[in-house]
Formats: sequence, structure tokens, C-alpha cells
Amino acid sequence: MVRGDAAWPARTLVAIRLAFWVGAALTLLWQPARQNREWRDLGLPVFQAYDPFTDLLFNTFSHWDSGWYLSIAEYGYADNETVAFFPLYPLTVRAVAVVTRSPLVAGVLVSLAAAAVAAVVLARLARPLLGDRGARDSVLYLALFPVSLVFTAVYSEGLFLALSAGAFLAAVQRRGLLTGVLAALAVATRSLGLALVPALLVLLWPRSRSPRELLRPLLLVLAPLPLGLFALYLHHRFGDATAFVDAQRGWGRETPTLGPAEGLFDAIRAAYHGLAQLVLHLPRGAEGAVTRSDQVAIWHITHLLFLAVAIWLTWIAWQRLGPAYGLYSATVLAFVLATPADWFPLLSLPRFLLADFPLFLALAAVTEGRPRAREAVLVSFAAVGAVAAAGFARHAWVA
Repeated sequence: MVRGDAAWPARTLVAIRLAFWVGAALTLLWQPARQNREWRDLGLPVFQAYDPFTDLLFNTFSHWDSGWYLSIAEYGYADNETVAFFPLYPLTVRAVAVVTRSPLVAGVLVSLAAAAVAAVVLARLARPLLGDRGARDSVLYLALFPVSLVFTAVYSEGLFLALSAGAFLAAVQRRGLLTGVLAALAVATRSLGLALVPALLVLLWPRSRSPRELLRPLLLVLAPLPLGLFALYLHHRFGDATAFVDAQRGWGRETPTLGPAEGLFDAIRAAYHGLAQLVLHLPRGAEGAVTRSDQVAIWHITHLLFLAVAIWLTWIAWQRLGPAYGLYSATVLAFVLATPADWFPLLSLPRFLLADFPLFLALAAVTEGRPRAREAVLVSFAAVGAVAAAGFARHAWVA
């Protein structure tokens, strides 16, 4: 990193993600991607790039939710299932596809470009708090995080991260209008953007009784505006303003009676039963083979460990970075726990943690002055990330 070189975070993230992307694509030379069959089974159209080579490359990580985003970008909201996905990302993909002539190519480019912007913003947030070294490490942790493979897929994480971190930076700079606009755009990307509001309110709280100071936090009223506009559209299109809530139930997610507390209890219970299954019943299946049930049990345990580390880093963020950072991180975790999946309470938790950017700052704070811990984190992220990229490209797991 060179002081004054504002582009180094973007270059770092793009270089790392391109390396993982190309590496995962090469694994598909032995086993082609399977997403086309998956999309056909779901009734979704198949999207392509330009030729067999670019089809292989751009389809490397275009699985699962990618098909829904591409379908919305090309055809709009066609049924009640599609409304689970908020509109800003597919609208951006549609706009860029006018130039690329391929929604698939446009989606990947939007994700990668937005992630590069997010890396720049993350570094700007980190530098005053952690110094140049901490800023560099924060970007490295983000770029190498195992599920950051979605930054080269048709997923909305990159765009959401750029907007949410951008809103935070604008609030730190006490630019009220820009904060409100960026927060609103984040909400238009994912409903999780609402988790920004409490933390942004803390950052924009008036420091005097001047009209300008009093106006700043009031501009956060812009944040939920896209949610209301989306509800009006859904009422016009489907006659149901809350269709996006019902769509989550269709995907197996519903807010339990006790909210995040019940979601946490379900996650702990699932991990406990998973551990009991592994301890009491391994080996299972023919000739001691690991069964699907054993795999799910391991997922329950590892995801609970992910959650435990995230909670710890949230506390570190509160202590080392300030209440606003800790509050945002805690609110993100509360949102995630408030919508557990019925068969897997912490489904997609690692991917959801990409939105929780204070965790990467907190991790950089923890490893500051601890070179062995820093190296262990970087090596672990890179190793697990390589396996995750290959597995996701081969359609072996859901991010």
C-alpha cells in the first residue's frame, strides 16, 4: 500500500477475486457447471455470455439466486416468488446489459465493480480508526473471506456493501443528505439496509441546536422510502403490498414469535442435535460413508461457530471502533436471526456476514500487532476460500 494511492483497495480486491474466479473456472474443465439444469427445473430461462469460453467463465459462480436476479433483470417481476429479491440490483444489471448485450456479463461486472468501490470505502473508514496497516488488513480480510466469491457472481452483496459502507462513511463525515440517499439505495437493494438506521442515527445525532444539526438525523426518513415504493408497486402489480414478506415464507423463512432470540435458540438446538448425531452415529451408511444427514449436521455446527465469532467481533467493534459500528453489527445479526430458515436456521449466514463490514474492521483490530494471528487468518481464509470457490462452482453447496 502506498500512502495517497486511493485505488489500492480496489486493485487488491479485484486482483484477488479474479484469481479465485479464474481458478474455479479451470476446475469446471473437468466437470461443467450444472446451473442450466437447475434453472430449467425452476422454470427460469438460461442466460449466456458470448461464446463457449465466456459462458464457462461467467457461469462459474452463476448458481442459485443468480437465476432469479437475471430473470428479474430481463423480464421484471413475473410472479410472487421473484418479489423476494429487491429491485435496485436487477435494475442496475438491466441498465448495464444495454452495453454488454448480456445480462449475465452485466451482473458479474456490476458485482465486481461495486465490491471494488466497497473496498475503497472500507479502507477510508478503517484508516482513521486503525491506521494504514489496519486499513490494508481490513481490505485483505474482505477480499479473501471465503464467501466473497459472490463478488464475481450475479448476487447483490457487492452493491449492498458499497452502499451500506458508503452511507456509514457519509454519516461519519456528517453529510446528512448523502447519508439518507445512500441508506435508501441500500434498502432498495436489500431489506437488510434498514439495519443501518440505528447506527446512522447515532453518527448523525445533533451536536448543537442549530437548524443544520437538527436536520441531519431527520434526513434518515429517506431510508425506508424505497420499501414503501416497492410495496406500492407490488400492490399495483399483484394486488398485495406485502408480497415480498409472503415470498420469504415461500423460501422457508419466517420471523418467529420471539424474533432473534428464538432464531438463536433454534440455531443452538440444531447444532446440538447435529453434534449429538456425529458423536453417537458416525460412521453411517454403506461402508462407513458420510451421509447427507451427517453433512447437514456439520453445517449446523460450523454455522453456529461462525455466529459465535461474529458476536465476539461485534463486541470488539463496539469497544474498539465505537458504538455506531457495534450497533450496526448487532442489528445485522438480529435481522439474520429474526428470519431463520425452517430446515436450517443459519442458512447462508456466511454470505449475510459480508454485509456486516464492521466485522472485518474488528478482525483487523484484533490481529493488529499479532503477526502470527494475522497470517493464520489470511492463510485460513485463502485455503477455505479456494475450496469454497471450487465447491460452489461445481454446485456442491449453497452460499
